[in-house]
Amino acid sequence: MELKRMYRSELLAAWDKFQRSQLLFPFYDSHSQARTGFLSAVKRGNGYFIERKAQWLLVEKVDEGGTWRINNLLISTDIGWRTAFLLLENAARQKFKRALQLKLKANFILQQWLIAQGYQFLDGIWQKELVYHTGLVLGGGGARGAYQIGVWKALLEKNIQFEVITGTSVGGLNGALITQGDYNQALALWEEIETDKVLDITFKEVEEIDFAAQVDQLRTFLRTSLQQRGVSSKPLRRLLEERLDVQKIQNGCPLYVVTTKVPAFQEVIVPLNECRKEEIIEWLLASAAFFPMMAMTRIKGENYVDGGYRNNLPVDITLQMPITELIVVDVHGPGLDKKYRLPDEVTELVLASPWNLGDLLLFQSGRSSENIDLGYLETKRIFGELQGYRYFFSCRADFESLTKHFFVYLRDKLKINMSSLYPELRRFFRQSVPVEILSLAFLEFFAYWVNVSPVKVFTPEEFIETILKHFEMPIKLDANFSVQEQIEDFIENHNVFSNYYLVLQIYQLEGSLEAAYRRWPIPTLLALFFRYIHNEK
Repeated sequence: MELKRMYRSELLAAWDKFQRSQLLFPFYDSHSQARTGFLSAVKRGNGYFIERKAQWLLVEKVDEGGTWRINNLLISTDIGWRTAFLLLENAARQKFKRALQLKLKANFILQQWLIAQGYQFLDGIWQKELVYHTGLVLGGGGARGAYQIGVWKALLEKNIQFEVITGTSVGGLNGALITQGDYNQALALWEEIETDKVLDITFKEVEEIDFAAQVDQLRTFLRTSLQQRGVSSKPLRRLLEERLDVQKIQNGCPLYVVTTKVPAFQEVIVPLNECRKEEIIEWLLASAAFFPMMAMTRIKGENYVDGGYRNNLPVDITLQMPITELIVVDVHGPGLDKKYRLPDEVTELVLASPWNLGDLLLFQSGRSSENIDLGYLETKRIFGELQGYRYFFSCRADFESLTKHFFVYLRDKLKINMSSLYPELRRFFRQSVPVEILSLAFLEFFAYWVNVSPVKVFTPEEFIETILKHFEMPIKLDANFSVQEQIEDFIENHNVFSNYYLVLQIYQLEGSLEAAYRRWPIPTLLALFFRYIHNEK
């Protein structure tokens, strides 16, 4: 759950529910006045909402740097006021805001309650300073772990500190880099990393790493691992010995890594700060020993393999600590993700890219650099510093005007039922897409289709130009893309039943598209939108 901006189309789609919403605190004299006030806030761009199942909290806020000033709060009839207030504070914690301010007239009973909740009345405003006790969870995922370093870069810029870090496999390795507090060291490691610097394996020399060469590397990897009962990780040991300062790790933020003892297949949680210096790298290697592809690690006469076999995303361990918020960075590694119950008073911020982050065990410095950039940009977006779904744009990028111009273009071409458009968009994109920024979703649809790289902050004009250029001169996926990604791209581009091909077929139709719109409303709009950006080029 997070606080999201509300657009008029979303509000109108839930109008009956909105009309039943009630004022939480006396920001206004009546519920109807508060609803009218919120409607005005939505028009100004200051209306937001938090949705939890069928419940919602409507918020009018002004962002003043590190503070949220709340001017109105409405709740659905099935949510209690204590829960609503907790949701509001948790939403502010997700963005790591310094304080919450409430501008309202409080009677004596409400004054006492606000004081009990940590609010103070200063200069006519009720204000609460938010105190943070943050835990960081880093999941396993092999070569995809570079993404976590990009996330860390964005968190460093916001000066977010951690009171505990837990990690599995590559998450444990990155946790050690974060604990020693040297971002440049971590960046240098990932930007120069290659498979032969991690594993004791040699691939045959090729002039160019193309799809065939990548498949051959995977075959070599599999054959060597079967012959040796796991490829040795001695190169990784040497790399860690060069890059890690075990003294700093011992004195740094508490770090727990997960490994699996065999043959008992038992989860082992290792408090790395409490280990002897000579054991720290051993336990990190044990946590990352992805057997049977990688050799087991032997410590004190016992064999250990990758912690992901028992707990690939160790949120449960972090929740045992006295924290108030949790940052989880999931890089989609294989293994077991335990179910957990998040306490109501703990805020969770999950970073899990919608993009494929590449192969698990083929380390490539070029792909690592891209994943670092992706982790950085996606974290900036989740803090509201960028906008977009899969791609990235400045918050000043004006997609509402672009959408309005598109609807003017549509005026004489289709009769559009605006009230039904929002739910159709939600079904097609499988997420909430406000009608007002329809152009953003449509542009990203085409960009993803023609393999536009996401690791850049675009202007709308640059994005359109890039999309049209890729349509005219399709790019070939290079060696930075995994074998799986290249296969999926080949299948998608040869699947005549995909949404992409349907849009292309409608685009090529001549005459009226009314019949096509009645049958396929969103694909028809996409086809017309593509005509529009071509005409406006």
